[in-house]
Amino acid sequence: MEGFLQCIALGLLGALVAIVLRDRAKEQAVLLTIACCGLMFAVAARFLQPVAELLARLRRAGNLDGDMVAILLKTAGVALLTEVGDTVCADAGEGSLGKMIRVCGGAAALYLALPLLTAVLDLLEQMIGG
Repeated sequence: MEGFLQCIALGLLGALVAIVLRDRAKEQAVLLTIACCGLMFAVAARFLQPVAELLARLRRAGNLDGDMVAILLKTAGVALLTEVGDTVCADAGEGSLGKMIRVCGGAAALYLALPLLTAVLDLLEQMIGG
C-alpha cells in the first residue's frame, strides 16, 4: 500500500506544480507530467510483480504454454501504456494524438492476440472434425 500512497502523493504534487507552470511555461508543465507518469509507472510496476509470479504459478499448475501467458501480459502492458499515452496527450492539448494512440493500442492488442485466436480456431476445428 505504501507504493500506492506514493503514487497518489506524486500525482497530486506533480499536478499542483504543473498548474503553476502551465501559465508560464506550458512545455515544462508537459515534461513534468511525463516525468511524473514515468516515476508513477515505475512504482506501479512493483504491484505487477506478484501478478506475474501468480501467472507463472498458474502456468505451471495448468501446464499452460508460456507463450500464451506472455501474450496476456504483453496485452495488459499495451493497455496500460495506451492509457498513459492518451492521458499525456490530452493534458498537452493534443486530444487527436491521444485518440490515435488508443487506436494504435487497440490494433497492437489485436495483433498480440492473433496466436490466441489461432489456437482457439485450431481447437474448434479439431472439435468439429474440420
